[in-house]
Amino acid sequence: MRDHRAVATRDSAAARGVRRSRLLRDRTADGLGNARRGAGLSIREVARRVGVSADTIRRLELADPHAMTIDLVGRVAPILGMELAASLYPAGDPVRDRGHLALLARLRARVPSALRWRVEVPVPITGDLRSGDAMVTLDTGDIVIEAETRLDDLQAVERKGAAKARDLGAIRLVLLVADTRHNRRVIRDHPELRERFPVDTRACLARLAKGQDPGGDALVIL
Repeated sequence: MRDHRAVATRDSAAARGVRRSRLLRDRTADGLGNARRGAGLSIREVARRVGVSADTIRRLELADPHAMTIDLVGRVAPILGMELAASLYPAGDPVRDRGHLALLARLRARVPSALRWRVEVPVPITGDLRSGDAMVTLDTGDIVIEAETRLDDLQAVERKGAAKARDLGAIRLVLLVADTRHNRRVIRDHPELRERFPVDTRACLARLAKGQDPGGDALVIL
């Protein structure tokens, strides 16, 4: 069955991206046009110096998405006494791929249907775009599920999961890891991970199957 909540999350992220792209194109186009006019240069002169057609510069100043490339803006900006700067920064959790959703589905199939299961649970802090990958609600409290299809920076994974569990008010954190050769090697080479998550897969799943608290933070490999 298609997960409409996951689709809604992807659509929402895509829509935000479209709006942000349009805003940045408009700002950049305005900035280039104002700088060109302030420098007393014609569109034709800028085009000659850059080595493109006048129509290309005209479309650039109209925020045409097909004309406004990073390469072209980067070449035009210095002619107008400007310099292009671009950066990416975290703005919330990444949109998850099919592998991530399948990993969560494997755990969901092992959790009693009577237990409340939620996905993409938002952190209740104003302006905070983070969300717990999933959450299971027991009589004793909530368990946050942090799912990882590939383990790389273990310290970052631990910090991220612990911070979400804290800010979501959860009593437990379950690090759910895809059962791959790479992940098993990483886990084997970092025994401290077992110390941080003392409850293993079998014990955690057995307790959850009974609707019970795992008894500690757990590392579940599925």
